Amino acid sequence: MDADVRVGDVGTAWPTDSWREFAENPVALAALALVALLIALAVLSPWIAPQNPYDLSQLSILDNKLPPGSRGFAGQLYLLGSDDQGRDLVSAILYGLRLSIFVGITATAIALAIGASVGVIAAYFGGWTDAGLMRLVDIQLSFPAILIALILVTILGKGVDKVVIALVCVQWAYYARTIRSSAANISTPRAGWHCRSRASSSAISYPTRFRR
Repeated sequence: MDADVRVGDVGTAWPTDSWREFAENPVALAALALVALLIALAVLSPWIAPQNPYDLSQLSILDNKLPPGSRGFAGQLYLLGSDDQGRDLVSAILYGLRLSIFVGITATAIALAIGASVGVIAAYFGGWTDAGLMRLVDIQLSFPAILIALILVTILGKGVDKVVIALVCVQWAYYARTIRSSAANISTPRAGWHCRSRASSSAISYPTRFRR
């Protein structure tokens, strides 16, 4: 009973302790601030970008391939220059940031959901189910992630949805492996009972074995 209470206390205190350790690391705080800045720029890009690179009415072919700091035909400033279509590179970066963050968050969320489901199922049922799912994970992890992503993008074709599918296929195995290891001991009362039984039997049998 005391062990159960201590486990519950640890589970309750975990978020607070984790944030305290995170806040004590200046590098982690700087990285968090940078991520927050990038997300803010992505959300506010329609209002802070000099032009909409997807709006053809705002583009001028006369302003193509301008060097950084140049003025356009109508007098607008191109801080980072323009591409061959006359699109402002600062605007292209800001709008591209929105798409990159959307793809990253969506692919990670889907991969986490799939990996968590596979890991929990493997840990709960065990036996052949666990062995089969983990061998599938091993096969997935045996190939370079970038190679699998490139092959899938080549097969599926272009498009944001295709990139998301490729990233999900690459990432889910990592989450499945990690979550299965954690869920094997704490996901079900049966697993907890099994671990406590093994600990109790070990505590009793080892002294007897040594006395022999």
